Amino acid sequence: MPGYTDRIGIATVNRGRVVEHSDLLANQTVLTIELSDGHSFDIVCSPVDFLWLAYGYLVTEGYILWGEKPVLIEQSASRMYIELERTRRAEPIPVESDYTTTSAVVCRQVAQFVTGGKVFMETGATHSAAISSSDSILCTAEDVSRSSALQKVFGHAYLKDLELQHMILILSCRVPVAFISKVARAGIPLIAAVSAPTLQAVEKAEQLGICLCGFVRGNRMNVYSSKWRLGL
Repeated sequence: MPGYTDRIGIATVNRGRVVEHSDLLANQTVLTIELSDGHSFDIVCSPVDFLWLAYGYLVTEGYILWGEKPVLIEQSASRMYIELERTRRAEPIPVESDYTTTSAVVCRQVAQFVTGGKVFMETGATHSAAISSSDSILCTAEDVSRSSALQKVFGHAYLKDLELQHMILILSCRVPVAFISKVARAGIPLIAAVSAPTLQAVEKAEQLGICLCGFVRGNRMNVYSSKWRLGL
């Protein structure tokens, strides 16, 4: 099974001049997750960290609650079969956390995060996600799919048994409304994104008690919802 990247020969044309050389490209694949209730999902992703992706998917889609341990029955290069105890998906509920911090802390942790992203720096083809305390980055993930990057970082945190009620989710990508329900199911109270949210994401974040920050770059950010978590 290939890893994140492979090198191939390409031609670059610059002002009519052709240069033959090699380039590093990101790999992608499809992981099939089969659940014991009969559901099956095909997920586009980078061909690494499948266990993180599987657990992150199950948590953020409400098939398991944080702390539950489904039994992994079978795993292959591109397929997982998982035995579940519950058959009904949990609905997202408002995040139960009294977590507050400062804009300076958020900016500092995002700055620490964006110095990573090794595969992105090599290929320009991945999205990144991280889970951070107020002091340090605890989990990171990269993927060609922004949804898979989000799910992988939650799966990473899940397998490390982290409690997320006082954590920050950092994203290199824009924040669509679908992400907000996923984040709420994991119970994380603050999202800091380098890019923009959609209006619907902001509205959903306010409903679910999530502080949503966008365009977090340098010492600047936009705070869109639950501003009280930053003392605003």
